Amino acid sequence: MKIAWLGLLDSDDATASTRAQDHLVRLARHVVLASRHAWSIDVISCGRNPGCRALGAGVERVVLPVAGSPRTFWDRVSWALPAALSAADLVHLHDGFSRSCEVGLLIARQARKPICMTEWGVEGYWLSTELALRELADVVVCHDVAVANSLVSAKRVELATLGIDVRRIGVPAAWPQNHCLDAESLGTAMPTDDEYAAAGNTLYGTYRGLVDRVRRAAA
Repeated sequence: MKIAWLGLLDSDDATASTRAQDHLVRLARHVVLASRHAWSIDVISCGRNPGCRALGAGVERVVLPVAGSPRTFWDRVSWALPAALSAADLVHLHDGFSRSCEVGLLIARQARKPICMTEWGVEGYWLSTELALRELADVVVCHDVAVANSLVSAKRVELATLGIDVRRIGVPAAWPQNHCLDAESLGTAMPTDDEYAAAGNTLYGTYRGLVDRVRRAAA
């Protein structure tokens, strides 16, 4: 089984840090562990130095070539994205404020792949909000119970509790600014490995249920 992850990584280029990648890789490793290494995860973004490299057992970092000249880091997308998602059994979009997640959502929906989308409780691109693109996902994932309880959605909401503030990872400032919102006042503590393990187990169960449902429908 192969899972494709998109989102959050644009903020690393904006902040010149690896906070988003560190978060995603820690979470991905625990999903792979929960599957007993039967599943793998491609952590995908669009950047100026395309290529693939392993970040651990079952976790691969995939950077696709950027198409055109995007105004901000979060506007980047790639003509290679459809091919990168074609082999995935499931697609998980980890933000609602990047062009690659918006396009990835439409590609995955057209290909009838199961889709998860993480909701952080922050405003996304106007297009995502105005068209309610979140409603195209099969499952909405929340890491915070307050965000999960505040959602008004026809979609199933899954809580994968993880004590992390998305502003520490990097939330884009108002377009067309090419930097993240200030996060200096926030604490630096990240979730413990036990928290990541619990969230990874929850995601694995969610993914397995979605993939099994698709397989039953196709049978």
